[in-house]
Amino acid sequence: MRRKWAPQLPRCEVPALTVHEYNGSLPNGDRGRRKSRFALGKRPKANGVKPSTIHIACSPQAAKAISNKDQHSISYTLSRVQTVVVEYTHDSNTDMYQIGRSTESPIDFVVTDTVAGSQSNADTQSVQSTISRFACRIMCQRTPPYTARIYAAGFDSSKNIFLGEKAAKWKTPDAQMDGLTTNGVLVMHPRNGFTQDSKPGVWREISVCGNVFTLRETRSAQQRGKMVRSCKTCSATFTQH
Repeated sequence: MRRKWAPQLPRCEVPALTVHEYNGSLPNGDRGRRKSRFALGKRPKANGVKPSTIHIACSPQAAKAISNKDQHSISYTLSRVQTVVVEYTHDSNTDMYQIGRSTESPIDFVVTDTVAGSQSNADTQSVQSTISRFACRIMCQRTPPYTARIYAAGFDSSKNIFLGEKAAKWKTPDAQMDGLTTNGVLVMHPRNGFTQDSKPGVWREISVCGNVFTLRETRSAQQRGKMVRSCKTCSATFTQH
């Protein structure tokens, strides 16, 4: 999933972040949640979430018992006998927007694959999609400076994110969990900004906790790239099960 992220709009009456899709305009135009570009404005009511508690479960059954359908959570499967579940709590200071291929209600903006060249949608049905059903989420501050952060993976209809055994995942130096999705979420900031003098910048990959890394050797490799920038918003407390 590759995107070019436009900067926050200056002097906007309603603070907004404009997102431009990589696939240009849609054949049938912008309709509903399917748009080639969109602006993120302040929601009437905050729906953001932030990490709360980390549970270390010794079995899948225990991990399932921890999961609460009324609470957001991210599950990191380390092995058949150990799963780490990070619970998230409501954050009244942020708005959350989710992007992905799924048309389920948690997705605010539906993104579809680009059909290459003269191929039709029928020709590409057998090809694995490069866009995850719940690809990423954007958290926007509701107050100045209205900072917007992007995180890999989005919460599904059960408010969960699952990273299986084959997904790249690790424990950070401060004992938090982080990981990368199979399809990956890549971002690129053009040099000279979004102007007539813009030139392509360097592609980077975003982790589940919003950290920025150099690209992996292959899209689904388990070995992550080198960290370029750290996001300080993924701290949680531990409990053992």
